[in-house]
Amino acid sequence: MARVSKHPAVRRDELMDAALQLCVDIGYEAMSIEQVTQATGVAKGTFYYHFASKTDLLIAMVGRWADELFDALEQADQTDQGTGAQRFQAMMQFATAWKLERVDSAMASIPLLYKPENLELRHRLFDAWGVRMYRLFLPMVEQGHDDGTFAVDDAPATTQLVLALWLHGSTTLFDRALAADTDDEYAEILVRGIPALLTATERVLGAAAGTFAAPELHPETLRQMRAPFLAALEGTPR
Repeated sequence: MARVSKHPAVRRDELMDAALQLCVDIGYEAMSIEQVTQATGVAKGTFYYHFASKTDLLIAMVGRWADELFDALEQADQTDQGTGAQRFQAMMQFATAWKLERVDSAMASIPLLYKPENLELRHRLFDAWGVRMYRLFLPMVEQGHDDGTFAVDDAPATTQLVLALWLHGSTTLFDRALAADTDDEYAEILVRGIPALLTATERVLGAAAGTFAAPELHPETLRQMRAPFLAALEGTPR
């Protein structure tokens, strides 16, 4: 019986799935290309057909995670009803829940973007994500302008400001938290910083105070997340 070859896209996904599991089990730094190919039963040539390097594999893994998030957000928004502000809040709540359901895959690759040597990679990915976020945010901001839940003079310009807050503001917040000396200090920075970002978003959009409810932040949970995050950042197994 003739062997059926898998579609290249399937092979690519299998390689990323195997790499993601290895990142969880032994850490990104310890993971080798040979281990990825052995886990999937393919030749190294197949790996290099899909990825130029181990770094290219990391970019693809993080990019796939973000693409899946944006696809889910865009699909969810098609069913959301209400004002522009209500749609915006629903989107934030959906994104939070989606990330929590996939925290293991996020922790295996996302922290690597915060390594100093990956700063350029982080900016490149954030620029690409900003394009999709802009397309998602703008209709909500325009609707909020029309229905009065947002007080904005220029919806496109305001949307860009919100993107700057979310992408660069949150990155700066997490950089500061990761530089903390203790778990308590790490948790305190996030407990204070995340609501502050939401308040700033309300003010940029001209929304009523309290429009965007901050997720309930438990300091103990945040403290417990610091060690796994640092382990992923350093490329060591959890």
